[in-house]
This record gives sequence, C-alpha cells and structure tokens, in this order.
Amino acid sequence: MTYVRKKKVKGQTYFQLVESKRVNGKPRQRVIMHLSKEPRVDEALESWPKEIARLRRQAKKDGDHYENQPEWLKNERYLKETFRDPAESARKRADALAARLKTLRNLRKSGVA
Repeated sequence: MTYVRKKKVKGQTYFQLVESKRVNGKPRQRVIMHLSKEPRVDEALESWPKEIARLRRQAKKDGDHYENQPEWLKNERYLKETFRDPAESARKRADALAARLKTLRNLRKSGVA
C-alpha cells in the first residue's frame, strides 16, 4: 500500500511517497520518493516541469552572462560566485528534478503512485 506521508524537518513541512508492508508481523515503511513540498503526487507532476523549466532558464541566463564576459574578467571571484557557480547549481538541480519527475511518472504508469 502506498500513501503520502507528511514530515516536519526543522520547522518545514515536506511530503514523501511511502510504501507500507508487514515484515515478520511488524509494519515497515519504505520511502519510495520525496515529493518535497507537494502534498499530492498530481501536484508534483504538474509543478515539477514548471520548476525544471524555471531552473534551466535561470541557468542559461547566468551562464550566458558569465560567458559573454572578456576572458581576463572570467577569473574574477565575483563573477564566478555570482553567475558561473549558480548557473551550474541550477543545471544540476534541474537535471536531478527531471530524473525524479521521470521516476514519478513511471511509478504513476505502473500503478504504484
């Protein structure tokens, strides 16, 4: 049986897709996927593509700004910390969220979620 569990961590509320079953007569729960702040699977399926697009736009904007600077200026710590590093971080977060979205869609297709 799967359901969405609400968790509070450091005052923030997060949601997890959890599978529950009995092992040796005792109930056991296994987290299938973290849904972040989305309380329902449908909401995650709807909002995650928008978030992925937003992260990719931000990564492109910051990355383009950094790449359009002269070579001698690209080594400046300010530009690296303000544009290059956040662009790379946004790219990584978008890729990770896209992988989670793909997994969630597969779970939905297989009837688990």
